[in-house]
Amino acid sequence: MCKVSIVLPVYNVSAYIKATVESLLRQTFEDFELLILDDCSTDDTVAQIRSFTDPRIRLLLNPYNMGRAGTDNSALAYVRGEYIAKMDGDDICHPERLARQVAYLDQHPEVNVVGSFMQNFGASTYLNRYPAHPADAQVLTLFTLPTGNPSSMMRTSLFLQQGMRYDATLRQTEDYDFCARYIRQLQIATIQEALIQYRVPLDAHKKDILRERADVSDVVREGILREWNVKFSDRELQIYNLTAMLGRPLQDIRLEEISAWFQKLLQHNEQVPLFDMPALKRGLGERWFEVCYAYTQPNFGSVRAYYKSPFASYASISVRQRAKMWMQSLRRLK
Repeated sequence: MCKVSIVLPVYNVSAYIKATVESLLRQTFEDFELLILDDCSTDDTVAQIRSFTDPRIRLLLNPYNMGRAGTDNSALAYVRGEYIAKMDGDDICHPERLARQVAYLDQHPEVNVVGSFMQNFGASTYLNRYPAHPADAQVLTLFTLPTGNPSSMMRTSLFLQQGMRYDATLRQTEDYDFCARYIRQLQIATIQEALIQYRVPLDAHKKDILRERADVSDVVREGILREWNVKFSDRELQIYNLTAMLGRPLQDIRLEEISAWFQKLLQHNEQVPLFDMPALKRGLGERWFEVCYAYTQPNFGSVRAYYKSPFASYASISVRQRAKMWMQSLRRLK
């Protein structure tokens, strides 16, 4: 037995796996096992792993290529820890990552998943931020991942006692699907510091991967609505998915329609409670600002739409953020 089982699926990461494993072996918290599951790599990933002699490492070889979700599920037969820490084969852990997350779960029995911010490196320097508290994380699940999957530490009981599993048919977005399917059971918190460096590679196939992720995410979000018993039209589903993927063209959708859709979700939550109402108002208010900022309209149209909606008062949007929206609208006048 041990306190933490680190589950590390790997596939063709020979250029990065040594740095990843070394960052785990440098953890200040030492009561862990490291389960490395190779998903039929065709490079020398396995040889790199076998060069380590630390007795906490267990290398497991998949009999066939299972993908991330299938590999995570298969790891459950081997875990011996009270907690499961997720990890990707090309990322880097902060030395205090395990210690901070173990302490959090020990001190917060009501929380069953804790993640952290993730600092991108490589092709991006973006800082991935997530809500601190479970009620806000649950609301964010309406739109996207509530915490970074490679940063998460989970109670093993979610899987071994409650029977949760990833959808092994998915090759992308299995983490978002997992959070959405178990949206009622998961209590997710996020430590408000970057305990993971998340590698973003230059990938010639990145556009195809992102398109597949977006398509799966659309299906996942539709599933949330159906499980919540929300009645929706094709137009409303289009609006909903647009608010989650803000890079898509607005086309003929009006900002007022988005505000009306958000209002419908609030009203539905009063009849069929799923979310904490103050958290839902906060989350929709924040998303409303992001929508109006992303889709600047001529003649200050997005600014006027933003302040006309009740959602403008539901979230604490900083003066700096509001000023940036005004400046963006001013640039549209030129």
